[in-house]
Amino acid sequence: MAVPALRLDCGSRQAHAHVGAIVTSAESNFLFSLAALSLSFAGFSAVVVTLRGALGGEISERHLRLVRLYIEGGLLVTALALVPALLDLLHVPASVNWPVSSAVAASILTVLLLSQFRRRRAIEAGRFPAWVVIVYAISLVAVTGLWLNVAGIPFSPSVGPYAVALTWALCVFGFIFVRTIDIFLSRPQT
Repeated sequence: MAVPALRLDCGSRQAHAHVGAIVTSAESNFLFSLAALSLSFAGFSAVVVTLRGALGGEISERHLRLVRLYIEGGLLVTALALVPALLDLLHVPASVNWPVSSAVAASILTVLLLSQFRRRRAIEAGRFPAWVVIVYAISLVAVTGLWLNVAGIPFSPSVGPYAVALTWALCVFGFIFVRTIDIFLSRPQT
């Protein structure tokens, strides 16, 4: 009978330790799942590049730009999904956690959008296809949502805009991957 009492005591201590937690278990579960999914995406993207080499294909500047987008994007979403939990472990107050997490994500995603725009423009001349313009426009809305979350406008900073922006980012990387997979898997013409 002493053993069950000891287990209850340990369980109550663990539950008590999480009472002051800033990131709830539902938020953590979602962000950790998103991190795992985006890390898997980055790994799978690397496999596709390896397949390109196995098919005897060379890696052009366009291939390299897309590979960088897939892998950078997947790893960025992974890292950003872990930021709130890291801040929670550092006992950053709730009033600071989501604004800081959102500011970090908004800054990184802004730089990523600008760098991808420049990379694409340097390698592929001409007008952007409509789907690329739409993806950029919605991505700008998501990043703006993060900046508004930093400022607490129109609502107090929370996980919602943060989770939406990271989920959107991963969906964009996946969408671009699906749209461009044929570029990697086509056999080179001889």
